[in-house]
Amino acid sequence: MSTDQASSKSNEAPTTTDVSRAISATLWKIHELEAILASYDGSNSEILEQRLVQYEKLLASSRDMLKLRPVPAADGSPPRNTLEGRKAPEELIKALDAGMNPDEYLRETFRAAKRDNQISKGKAEALQLLFANMLADAAATFPQEASEYKKLLGLD
Repeated sequence: MSTDQASSKSNEAPTTTDVSRAISATLWKIHELEAILASYDGSNSEILEQRLVQYEKLLASSRDMLKLRPVPAADGSPPRNTLEGRKAPEELIKALDAGMNPDEYLRETFRAAKRDNQISKGKAEALQLLFANMLADAAATFPQEASEYKKLLGLD
């Protein structure tokens, strides 16, 4: 990539791919730092200092990248493949902070949604049954009014 391309690319808003790469690089640097600190004995202080400087530069470039705003398309539609306007559910962030696997969180969320959907489905079916029973009772008690009501609803 030429310098002109790199400078024009650096002025563009980050895509989700760019952010994903930056996060992966940051996580790798954290892993390197943890490995160095786990076996730290004072003799590898230069390596630790180099890694800390690299980590600091990586965080600064990531911070600068995330400060860029996407340019809207010519038709006024929001730019595609950016993080602008996207939000992560608070429950997801808390689950990830607690050490939960994102795939497990997704499975649990779908299970909960399915369970809630089944509950709602049961309530809707109960309401439909109640309506049918009330209409049958009304037809037995007030046949003419019930027939007019059915015509009004389009049930006849």
